[in-house]
Amino acid sequence: MQNCQSGRSMLEMLGVLSIVGVLSIGGLSGYTKMMTQHKIDTCMQQINLISAKISAVGSQTSSYGGLNNASAVKFGAVPAEATQNGNTDLRNPFGGTITIQSSFLLSDKNDTQAYAIIYSGLPEEACMALASNNWNNSKSSSLLGIGIGSGAVDSIYQGCPGTSSVACPEGEVTALPMDVSKARAACGCEDNCTLVMKFF
Repeated sequence: MQNCQSGRSMLEMLGVLSIVGVLSIGGLSGYTKMMTQHKIDTCMQQINLISAKISAVGSQTSSYGGLNNASAVKFGAVPAEATQNGNTDLRNPFGGTITIQSSFLLSDKNDTQAYAIIYSGLPEEACMALASNNWNNSKSSSLLGIGIGSGAVDSIYQGCPGTSSVACPEGEVTALPMDVSKARAACGCEDNCTLVMKFF
């Protein structure tokens, strides 16, 4: 009587499993990169929408005094996906916070002719992408500057001083768009970067 056995050896099965594992890791890595880029794109869209709506409202007044998250939500400047059940605890696509506040245009901190949009809790890659983006496409843009770190709110004003972590339209040291190498150096904050954009 002849014994006929068919099937796969353990070695062949391990080979197939290792190939499937390598392909899965490659797919997961590609998916992660794609999701990160999607979140960066969403941040850019949010900032454009928020700044456009606030600037439109601000063009009818001489000051942004009293501007904060609550007032921005109230007049519809904040996208729905950034609000948490309609409250003023605003979240960016990476899970960090969004802060909208009145700010100063010149070095005099008592004037409130400008406002800041602050994204905190950003990963380094998102910080670099947002900082080096060409936000200031035209001279008519109301963007005063972009800075990295919570202290950038005070560093950005018309006639912006020279610093490598703050970029301004007419910046002597760092002009907009921020050079990628300067953005990389400024965004060395791992997964907890703060990006400040100030407008007038």
